[in-house]
Amino acid sequence: MDWKATEIIVKREAEDAVTNILYEAGLKGTAIESVENLIAVQDDPTINYFDQKILDFDPKISKITGYLPDNDDFDQKLDQIKSGIDQIRQFGLDPGQYQIKTSSVKEEDWATAWQAFYKPTKIGDRVVIVPIWEDYKPSDQEVIVKMDPGMAFGTGTHETTQLCTRALDKYVKDSDCVYDVGCGSGILSIIAAKLGAAKVVGVDVDPVAVDAALADVKLNDLQNKVEIKEGDLLDVIPKGQQADLVVSNILAEVIIRLIESIRMYLKEDGLFISSGIIEKYVDDVKDSLIAHGFEILEVDNQGEWYAVVAKKKGE
Repeated sequence: MDWKATEIIVKREAEDAVTNILYEAGLKGTAIESVENLIAVQDDPTINYFDQKILDFDPKISKITGYLPDNDDFDQKLDQIKSGIDQIRQFGLDPGQYQIKTSSVKEEDWATAWQAFYKPTKIGDRVVIVPIWEDYKPSDQEVIVKMDPGMAFGTGTHETTQLCTRALDKYVKDSDCVYDVGCGSGILSIIAAKLGAAKVVGVDVDPVAVDAALADVKLNDLQNKVEIKEGDLLDVIPKGQQADLVVSNILAEVIIRLIESIRMYLKEDGLFISSGIIEKYVDDVKDSLIAHGFEILEVDNQGEWYAVVAKKKGE
């Protein structure tokens, strides 16, 4: 079977949302090119030659490439992708004047074409995201998270995932119960468990994301510590079952709507780590947290993305 390489150029802030749209449309082997990813390749000691000219890549855009079967359904899938990108504007994300290009790829070429974009990625002091085909030898201090980048839904390269990971590394304790709201690929659920959390529950309303998360949990042999549930937080976790920490890497608008519910699911002095927040919404998220009885502990940023860590205060 031959394939169609589908290349989409969008603003960086829409990268994760567009990647998920591609996955839902059935694209395989999604690869993301951005300045941050190119710099990571530059710093890889296994790379013998690096052309500095590629760093002329516009820092405000991402190029996302995925592969669809070259069959009678292709045009319909392409329309689905375009419609999905147009709809993300209503969630406060701007894809810009996005471009879509397609080209044909032979069966024997496609499987390796996208894997070249992914190398082990270290986040913070300890966590290393390792593609499943890489034979990576960790140091004693490193925590390894195996991921299949072809599954999309968050593979560790995006700033919001990295912000949440650094916060989890700082705040997760060995005895903690952690809820991951809007878990996507399950990457933050897996990282929380790898960092020592005793129990992790990831929830997502998207059944496709849930399937991806279940596969990634199994890939990391964490079925006994990480549970993935499909549905809304209020529907799948009984009231009264409170967590020590809740992490949510979604959109600011959704975070603000969820704050009241998240407070109910946190123990006294429990922590809420939120990301997926662009600069213009940071104050809105902070104000809503304070209004619902949270104390802001810290605000971190990477590029145009922000994470907020807050603590539930007493009544």
